[in-house]
Amino acid sequence: MGDVEIHRTADMKKLRKPTVIMGFPGTGLVGSVAASQIVESLAMEFGGYISSAEFAPLAAIHDYKPMPAARIHFSEKQNLIVIISEMTIPVGSSQDVADKIYEFAKSVGAATIISLGGISLQDEKKGVFVVSSDAAIVKDIIAKKIAKPIREGATTGVTGILLAKGALDSFPVTTILAESSEEYLDPRAASNVLKVLARITGVPFNTAKLEKEAEEFSKDIKESVLKSRIMKKKGPSANEGGSMYG
Repeated sequence: MGDVEIHRTADMKKLRKPTVIMGFPGTGLVGSVAASQIVESLAMEFGGYISSAEFAPLAAIHDYKPMPAARIHFSEKQNLIVIISEMTIPVGSSQDVADKIYEFAKSVGAATIISLGGISLQDEKKGVFVVSSDAAIVKDIIAKKIAKPIREGATTGVTGILLAKGALDSFPVTTILAESSEEYLDPRAASNVLKVLARITGVPFNTAKLEKEAEEFSKDIKESVLKSRIMKKKGPSANEGGSMYG
């Protein structure tokens, strides 16, 4: 057994069959960014943290305040719990982390676990895909055309383990994956994930900040590409003073 522990710092007894949302780093940092936006937009309370000797020795700093990189937030009003990590979970700790999250979800009487993340970009339109241990959820997603269900494939890490555990225990575990760039943080993909999550849970999530960041980021990328093309057309003479390495 590993040494992963979940430490509660707040009483969550008023929650009734809450939805547990999980956002960990991955492609485009979609999971972490989306989960962080939920916590911020809903002004969720700090409820605990996850520790392990295998975790990276770091603290996340938000609004001048240092916090554990892997932590728990909750909202009694929305009946939600968010488990967020701003560090990559070591492969060797994945099983233990998944087990502890599953035990935690059961201990608070959670109705479901929903994981948020990114998947390698296949289409410029950036579609959103869903896989679930609950056939009823998949059927509803197909009927409402909320996202594209994944029929064949594989998913790894904490999310993959939770999906398998949910399937074996007949407990609803769902993963929402937005197509995202692998090369940089993708706020647009995070926004797309939250829009699908809102349709599934019925809880509205403010994505305005992410949409604005996506527009600004897109503009910066286009300007960078344009400048690069101009420099290539101008050739070496564009570099005034030249280069000592030619």
